[in-house]
Amino acid sequence: MDGLSSREKSVRYALYWPHDGTRRNSAEAFAAMKTRRPKQEVVKALLDKYNEDNDLLGDLAYRLEEIVRYKPCFDGKDCDYRSYSHLNMTIKIKGADDPRKKLYFAEVTCMRGEHEEYVLTCICAVEPDANGECLVCGDEMKHPIDAEYNHGRSTPIFRCCSHADAKALGEELITVHDEAWLEKEEARVRQVFEEVAEDIKKEKAAKLAEAIKEEKAAKLAKAIKENALKEVNEATEVGTIGHGHGKSAKYVVPARRK
Repeated sequence: MDGLSSREKSVRYALYWPHDGTRRNSAEAFAAMKTRRPKQEVVKALLDKYNEDNDLLGDLAYRLEEIVRYKPCFDGKDCDYRSYSHLNMTIKIKGADDPRKKLYFAEVTCMRGEHEEYVLTCICAVEPDANGECLVCGDEMKHPIDAEYNHGRSTPIFRCCSHADAKALGEELITVHDEAWLEKEEARVRQVFEEVAEDIKKEKAAKLAEAIKEEKAAKLAKAIKENALKEVNEATEVGTIGHGHGKSAKYVVPARRK
């Protein structure tokens, strides 16, 4: 969206999904949502970064084959992260001595902040019978024994919402509208941002007018002060000159008589 005004960017963000650019509540967005696999996309992106950070290029790069198990975990609001997920996945390394797919454990942590940021906090190969400790995932998820990862809490926090809230959210996300509705909605959104921009413009104009008024008042006060000082100085000069009745003293030396 380079080259667009900040208002147009806000309008686009309100009308289109940021992850794929499809129009919200459109048939295109609904079709994309049904075929999207967010876990795979996130893990592939994190593996690409892991390969880059560790110089695993070409045949040495980790390539995701399949996510076998997935478990999201939430430890509550008192943590410095939003959530984390444990995964078992098969990874293939083309240039490895053993070209077969291997089972891996990975931990993906979602950090707190203005935007969601995912970090690959653990990744390592595990055996099919690995039994590392975790208080959340259960026995089906294979955890490493000698790697650092979040072992979970004995009383994990589960995100939940009421049935009514979930239904309303689902309808908001997946309801598909026709072109007439989409055009009307775009006009409404643009009108809202136009009104907001107009209010901001009026507020700025009022502040500017007030600043100009204060500046003029300051200049006027300065001029009055300077004029008053000038009058005082002129009066002082006149008083000094008038002390001799406005005439300069003249002394006459009489001539000597012969």
